[in-house]
Amino acid sequence: MQSNDERKVMILHNFKKEEYLKIIKALEEIGIGKKTIVAVTTPTTMEWNVGYLIKELLLEDEEIKKNIN
Repeated sequence: MQSNDERKVMILHNFKKEEYLKIIKALEEIGIGKKTIVAVTTPTTMEWNVGYLIKELLLEDEEIKKNIN
């Protein structure tokens, strides 16, 4: 498992679905897709501070990876 220092987080705001899917594909193509969390803002996350949002994204990513393995 990667440490929090190795994982990258990209937060997207006001992107259309086809746009953020292209970004995800580009991250995979350049080899950093597996270690990059891509999140799209929601009305709820817009109320959070950045530190809290990143912490939640990292926790969610860990849970997802546990359920996959």
